[in-house]
Amino acid sequence: MRVLIRAAWKAAEAAGGASECRWTHAESCARLNLDDHLRGCKTSMYPQLLALAAAYVAPAVRLPSSRCASIACSATNLPTTPFKPSLLGSLARGESAFKNVPCTTDENADECVALCTDEECTTIASVALLMRSKVGAYFGLWFFLSTCYSVTNKQLTNALPLPITVATATLAVGSLFVSLLWASKRRPAPKMTRGAVLALLPVGAFHAIGHAAGTYGTAAGSVAFAQVVKAAGPVYACVLSALVLRQPASRNVMLSLLPIVGGVALATVKELSFAWGALLGAVVSDLALALRNVYSKLALSGPSKEGEERLSPANLFGVLTVLSTAVSIPLALAMEGPQFGAVWAAAAAQFGAGKLALYTTLTGLYFYAYSEVAMKALNNVHPVTHAIGNTMRRVVIMLVCIGVFGTPMTPLAAMGSVLAIGGSFLYSMVKAEEKRKAKEAVLDAKLATALPLKVDAEKKVE
Repeated sequence: MRVLIRAAWKAAEAAGGASECRWTHAESCARLNLDDHLRGCKTSMYPQLLALAAAYVAPAVRLPSSRCASIACSATNLPTTPFKPSLLGSLARGESAFKNVPCTTDENADECVALCTDEECTTIASVALLMRSKVGAYFGLWFFLSTCYSVTNKQLTNALPLPITVATATLAVGSLFVSLLWASKRRPAPKMTRGAVLALLPVGAFHAIGHAAGTYGTAAGSVAFAQVVKAAGPVYACVLSALVLRQPASRNVMLSLLPIVGGVALATVKELSFAWGALLGAVVSDLALALRNVYSKLALSGPSKEGEERLSPANLFGVLTVLSTAVSIPLALAMEGPQFGAVWAAAAAQFGAGKLALYTTLTGLYFYAYSEVAMKALNNVHPVTHAIGNTMRRVVIMLVCIGVFGTPMTPLAAMGSVLAIGGSFLYSMVKAEEKRKAKEAVLDAKLATALPLKVDAEKKVE
């Protein structure tokens, strides 16, 4: 890895544009996974580093100094001082701006975020510290919002026993929320063609079925039991990937599924609050969401047609929420429409229509928000870290819901729960390792093409 970075650096120096760049930052980027687009650095660096490295082994190619600017972190030579609160006023007046600067004058200093005027820069905090704080905030919000969703969703379905209607209403709230973001230009609205909508419609349908079945499962039984059964999601994902995508699971992945299957079976047999509706809902939800993921890959893996744009993860989820709402409305009308009036009147008389409406809105916002925060957390951490977080999230939800709703659980059922959730974590670890090796193989091929240098794969990161 360092060979590549040093080659790129020397190419920038040869092009006369390296004077503004800091080697220490490029070197710190080299310690990260290059094929993950140098997470923590600018995502555009990956192809440019390859181009620079190729230029180094072909000195006849001259690169403009602007190429270096995309790699450089700091182009300021202003004196750096410890944080001065007095400079905050200059920020409000537009006389200062945030920049990335060396934390100290040492050659190998870490990078800091600083508030800079025309005369000086005052450091705020190191980039590493701010990154850790941001990731911690994402994970905290993810845990908090998903737990709030699980609790309020269960409370709402207890008060209003119409789970398909509740699921549709929560999707409708999310659709309204993201539509307001697009309308207010707080988020760029996606440019959708008719072909793109039709391609994503089956994905939205599976999303709707998965959400409705999951809500039905938690309404019929306990949230803790539903979380255990839904931990079996990787089993369905592997089976469907083999059948639909023709991507059979490896032996290690298949072995990692055994504790999941055993744990779910053990928890189901000894579950005191067992209900067939809860089991059926969780299984159908797992199956539908696995199909959603499989067909999402199929829809997004093809080449973009003229006039279509690649959707960001946030916009993709927003579009799927809108489509799933459109699918859920006729489903809810067909399944629960005839009894809606009587059930709503009884629930409103007992709990109040305003409270039901408030809980419906909160449930929808919690669901949409925790899904988006989960995506942001994934974009800022390694998949292994995200898998650990997702495992802990299930545990937190189970413990909170057991406490809030007084769910009984036998020791054997608790053991099965631990086994199933631990198995899902093991599956995530195995899959992450396989993806890492696959990326490393692709990276080696790219390096062999761009760099006629022999790089020992075990010494890419020093």
